[in-house]
Amino acid sequence: MVASLNGGHDSQYKFLIYGRTGWIGGLLGKLCAEQGISYEYGAGRLENRAQIQEDIDRVKPTHVFNAAGVTGRPNVDWCESHKVETIRANVVGTLTLADVCKQNNLLLVNYATGCIFEYDEAHPLGSGIGFKEEDTPNFFGSYYSRTKAMVSWSILPSSGSKLRVQFYVNWCCRHCVDLSM
Repeated sequence: MVASLNGGHDSQYKFLIYGRTGWIGGLLGKLCAEQGISYEYGAGRLENRAQIQEDIDRVKPTHVFNAAGVTGRPNVDWCESHKVETIRANVVGTLTLADVCKQNNLLLVNYATGCIFEYDEAHPLGSGIGFKEEDTPNFFGSYYSRTKAMVSWSILPSSGSKLRVQFYVNWCCRHCVDLSM
């Protein structure tokens, strides 16, 4: 499908999106539909290499977006008592997806959390000093944050792009910082 994007320049895109049932994954599909961009949601489990490859072979995407992962229900505290499920999705699944994308020469855009940082002496609360991608995560107060930090350390720039999402309401943890500055 040819879509008109960015001021009318025609480009051909086909997006494969993981995370259909989540807030960000759902929004990605909605944005694609509104912009006339061809997309499909992945059917495979991220920790299942063969299923990811089947999705790629079926969809033939130009880009892969990962907004999938375990955040816990009703909140991230769930991850504390469901560590196997959390690490399987948030670490093993994301790294498997990154590896399969790399083997298929596909750009992976991985949506990540800002809940791996907390204010410190170099980033005081209210200072306007934000964190950078190359900064070492410094918040390990929840299992969820620890799994997200593991992925942050593991996905190299050559594996794709990382986009950190931070909500103005600190729903993920009370130590989150606003990285939109």
